[in-house]
Amino acid sequence: MNKLCALLVAIISLTPLSTGTLAQEYEGCFMIDGDGNVIKLNNLCPEEPPVPTTTTTTTNPEGVFQIPIKRREGGIPVVDVVFNGNEAGEMLFDTGASATLIAPSTAEKLNLVPFDTARIATASASDIEVEVARLNSLQVGDAILEQVLVTIAPPEVEDGLQGMGLLGQNFYGQYDITIKEDVIELRVRN
Repeated sequence: MNKLCALLVAIISLTPLSTGTLAQEYEGCFMIDGDGNVIKLNNLCPEEPPVPTTTTTTTNPEGVFQIPIKRREGGIPVVDVVFNGNEAGEMLFDTGASATLIAPSTAEKLNLVPFDTARIATASASDIEVEVARLNSLQVGDAILEQVLVTIAPPEVEDGLQGMGLLGQNFYGQYDITIKEDVIELRVRN
């Protein structure tokens, strides 16, 4: 697990994706070069993919719900997830990860077809190339994110992931988060 923590605990950046981004500052299809210049890619991009949407169901009138923590790996909470409405799994709830990362074996099980690649920076290494795919849905507790972009870890880190991935900010970034001893509370922001 230490190798996993050293290699993947913090995905710092995800650049450039040729279609839809996680938090898009500019309209349409673009990339930002190493000098920070925006380069329009409209003629290179396929039809725009659906924009991710989040559906939250809770009986709590304050918009707060809880996600049970199964255990901790290297101090990081492990939570149950459901991929595409029917495939159960576990993920590390990684507050330092900007993007959700899944293990190659999980991507294969889900029959995910990568549509792009991206270069990411991690806590221990930088400029690692990963494949990018789209899940129909990803559910954690009562929160469901539809049409979510995920990165697929390189095969050489499969053992370090132990079949788990990293649940990143593109899933929970719109919530205020409190991590307690055995639950994670998500509060819908107004």
